[in-house]
Amino acid sequence: MSKAIRNLTKINLLVFTILIITPFLSSALVLGITDFDRPRTIEPGYDLAFTHTVENFKNQKFTIEIEFNETVPEDYVLNVFCTTRDEWDDMLEGSVSVNNMTHFLYNGSVIFGELFTYEVVIPDWEEWTFVFLNLNQNDMLTQIKLSHQHILWWLWIVLPGLVIIGLVAYGVIENVTKYERVRMDSDKAFAKLSSRSEGERKRAAYWLISNGEKEDLAILKDKLDDDKSIMRENAAFVIGGISRKIGDKSMSPILQKKYEVEADPLVKEEIVGALCDVASASAVPILIKYLLVDHNEHLRFRIAEALTEIASPKSVPALVETIEGENTDTLKMACNRVLEKIALNEGTDVEKIKTKYSK
Repeated sequence: MSKAIRNLTKINLLVFTILIITPFLSSALVLGITDFDRPRTIEPGYDLAFTHTVENFKNQKFTIEIEFNETVPEDYVLNVFCTTRDEWDDMLEGSVSVNNMTHFLYNGSVIFGELFTYEVVIPDWEEWTFVFLNLNQNDMLTQIKLSHQHILWWLWIVLPGLVIIGLVAYGVIENVTKYERVRMDSDKAFAKLSSRSEGERKRAAYWLISNGEKEDLAILKDKLDDDKSIMRENAAFVIGGISRKIGDKSMSPILQKKYEVEADPLVKEEIVGALCDVASASAVPILIKYLLVDHNEHLRFRIAEALTEIASPKSVPALVETIEGENTDTLKMACNRVLEKIALNEGTDVEKIKTKYSK
């Protein structure tokens, strides 16, 4: 394998694949499809009309082109219309004529000596029938072309282009930042928890959660006393993530004490989120307090998940109040799961649990 091939990144290969495959996938929409393009001998009468029925072509633009053969008499006229399948069946039965149709997209005539072109957009999923009707005395030889193309065909040019631009941009960013990610270590991650860049703070926090161990919790504990609120907020977030990863509940008392003295509401909420990750029964009073506050739906759902894991009967009154209140169905279902877990642990049913522990 050549060096050039070996040096291709996954992004480059993906872009190359899209460039190759896209023309084949999008050609039908971009270039359109010709249903037929050939001479037709159309005999007189409804029963002998040339028809073409389309199905499931919503938002397709059909183009009709008609030209008479030179052998057709100059006084001949061809009726062209597009009507519903049911309407056409009624016309064949004789109950409807070309002059009194009620459901049609187009109804007109082609006169000798001119190239007829007409476009019509199929508006729904019903079956529509294109009819080319000869009501003259004799046969007529006519060149008919009917083709269709989706009205949003241009999306198949724009979207692949946007995908390619996005992939190239991702590849550039990936290459620019990969060395920085490789050089990340604990000291740098701790320092960047208070970075001015939100992206750096998140990357440092997730790096610590992925690579942190129990020993790092002691360092993070000290960060909860930092002067910067953003450091305290991210420290609480990382404590919760590491504690959940290693299954450690030792930080729960510390988090609860910090919650009591913390003044910044955003930091307090992040501490509550960390208590959700730790999922200790001692934190239930704080968790149910926030469960009953309706300003942060995402946090309330996390609390319900944590209470499911804890399964403490002390949470029953708050759970019942949440279920009976004006809350989202998602939150109510999460609270119901907590009650079911508590009932299962006590070998009874939910209604008895409500009666036993409700105020």
